[in-house]
Order: sequence, then structure tokens, then C-alpha cells
Amino acid sequence: MNRRFTRVALLAATALTLSLASPVAAQADESGAALAPSTTASQQSLASRSGSAATAANALSTFKVRHGAIVRRGNNPVAATFVPSVNGSGFRADVYVNGRLRGQVPLVYTNQFNYTGAWGIGTVRLGPVRYVDTTGRPQVSFQYSNTFRIRQGLYVKKGLKQFKLSRKGNKVTMRAQSVRSFNGAKYVSVGKAVIQVKSGRKWKKFKTLKLNKNGHSKKIKFTRKGKRTYRLYIPTTTKVLGGSTKGIRM
Repeated sequence: MNRRFTRVALLAATALTLSLASPVAAQADESGAALAPSTTASQQSLASRSGSAATAANALSTFKVRHGAIVRRGNNPVAATFVPSVNGSGFRADVYVNGRLRGQVPLVYTNQFNYTGAWGIGTVRLGPVRYVDTTGRPQVSFQYSNTFRIRQGLYVKKGLKQFKLSRKGNKVTMRAQSVRSFNGAKYVSVGKAVIQVKSGRKWKKFKTLKLNKNGHSKKIKFTRKGKRTYRLYIPTTTKVLGGSTKGIRM
């Protein structure tokens, strides 16, 4: 019997879940050092020299972003909430990844923004906020979002069986294949995967699989009387957004 990873993406006003068929442990909010400085006289001067007026007022009354994951070099949706507190248009923000300015993103009213996968993973912060006021003059508000994390998303392809399990009599064979994540440039092996077995209502570790560079494991074979439920599990780390397959009873 074969099973593959499946993705369920929920884009809501204040939440984003990028996971697989079975839920992964909920991610706690993460905090980190500020990736961009607070308003200073030099920033005010810089804004003026660039033709924008620095404003002390916050441009947004709500500026929240959830953790996300990348699965391609181009656009990757990340859930966020942006609520303007001033009249204007063309709202956008600088993007700092691991303290380095990587580009800008528009802040539109779709409860998400698109993160460029080529920027890579790590701790991210948006700001300052730039917009055009009602007189047509560019403005800069030195306001910043919360710090959030972008992780490598797991490889998912329709029809691909990433957890293979078969049984003949009391002999059971298991194998993982193509268990990879996107690092901003290409899909790479996640290194290890865990086979879990269900015990009551809980999942317990059964076997750790070592994966080669293509995300494949060697076959494991064992003898087992009676049926049990198994799944393939990838833990969430600071680099990879994990997930799991559905349970297979065999």
C-alpha cells in the first residue's frame, strides 16, 4: 500500500498553516533581535534625500505576519494582516532576511503577501512602510512588523508515493522516497525521516530512516504478527517545516 504527502493550505487573516495531510505540532510564535533599526535622525535625513517625507506616525494600525515556508524560487504566500491607519496608496515594505535587506513587498488587502523564495530562509522582518499620501507625496513610516520565520517547505507532487509500505504474511517492508525540502534554489534531502507507530491515541517512534541526497531511504524489513498503524513523520526544525503522511494500517 502506498501513501504520499498531501498539503492543506489555509490562508486566513491571522493564520497560515503550511503542513501535510496529518497535522504537525503547532508552531509557537518566535521572537528575535530587531532586523532593522528604530527611527533616527539619520533615517529621517535619508528619507528626505530620497524624495520621501519621513513621518513619525505609524502608517498601519495592524502589522502582523505569520511564519511561512518556501516551495519555489518565485512567489510563496505568507499570511499577514495589514490595516492602514492613514489615507494613502501604494503601501509597501522593505524585507529584511537574517538582517539583510533583500527587497520590497506590496502590502495589499488580501490577508497575505508573496515572499520570494530566492531570498532564502531564516528570520524575517518587514519595514519601514512606504506609501503615497493623498497629495501624491511619497511617505516613509519607520514602522516594523513582528519577527517571523521562513522555513523550507516539503516537496509535494500529485501521484508521488513518499511512504511505501507492503506486507506479505507476517513480513512487512517499508521505504521512504523523495523526502526533500526547498532551500531557496533547489529541492534537497531533509536527511532523516521517522517512521511512527500508533499506540493508543499517541504516535511513537518506531524507526529513524537515513535519507540519501535524493531523499530516498533503504528498505527496512521486519516480521510482525497482527496489524498496526504506521506513518512517515518529518519533524519541524528551524530550517524545515515538517509534516506527516496519513496513518497506514497494515
